[in-house]
Amino acid sequence: MFKTILPLILIISVSSQLFSQEKVDFTIRLGQGGFTDDRSPIGQLGGGQLALDIKPRNIPFVLSISTEYYTNSAGPTHSYEIADLTVANILYMTKLFKSERAVFFTGGGIGWLDVPKGIDDSDAMNRGMVYNVEAGVNVRAFWKIGFYGIYKYLYANKEVNNVNVIDFSEHIILLGITFNFSL
Repeated sequence: MFKTILPLILIISVSSQLFSQEKVDFTIRLGQGGFTDDRSPIGQLGGGQLALDIKPRNIPFVLSISTEYYTNSAGPTHSYEIADLTVANILYMTKLFKSERAVFFTGGGIGWLDVPKGIDDSDAMNRGMVYNVEAGVNVRAFWKIGFYGIYKYLYANKEVNNVNVIDFSEHIILLGITFNFSL
């Protein structure tokens, strides 16, 4: 038991020192975008993202938690639509062109997504794991408001009874606004 408690005490001690000595930066991202998909009658899916980035000032890594959706309508009913996507990413962040205003970030993470089972039962969902890799830039325009752009690759695959119920290998572009603040 002591072997389990000692590393936990060490982790808590180090993280409390990181957060007590330096400020923590927060970024809220709100964006729209989408991807092309031949399964959709219009050949594409649109969606949105709401993300929270948490970054201690003295390390270049960010914990980013985002929720997204990609559909053709307000109520997704097809298996090629993503009703809900939640991802936790670890991102590396660095200044772009020695500027405090422009920040580049890249990294990846894992999460889960909900995909409708079909038109017959629009409330029933298939849930599966998702892998996410992304790169982007956040540019502070004025005060605490900025703009961002992201390219991301999303992969999710799940079979039930030898039938693909979740099948995504998508290249996604998102553009949006940011609100940046520190504590």
